[in-house]
Amino acid sequence: MTNRKTPPFPIDDRINDDANPADELSTFQGCLRRIRDGEGSDGMLWPEENLSEGRRQSLARIDRAAVAILTAVEMLHAASRCESVATPKRHLDEGVVEGLFFACRELAELVCREVRPS
Repeated sequence: MTNRKTPPFPIDDRINDDANPADELSTFQGCLRRIRDGEGSDGMLWPEENLSEGRRQSLARIDRAAVAILTAVEMLHAASRCESVATPKRHLDEGVVEGLFFACRELAELVCREVRPS
């Protein structure tokens, strides 16, 4: 874990700058390190600096999980709507729908674990 307090690159820089990519944005290891350091769903480190590094990382995980839950629930909503108006050939496979439900449950459990102070 690092103790970075400021973003590693200026906010106005383009992330996909192929002419001059930063190592932590253009390598697998660099991207993984940023995620582990507390990168939220917006790609930035958690903004509150008055929190401990561990709490900032927890909040970033909560943020990413919440966005993933929202995405999975939107997909389930679309599958439900499709099931009510489309022909059976166009319905999502039952295994896909069940997988989305399990993903939502696991992500919600992660949020519940992470939101509690340690």
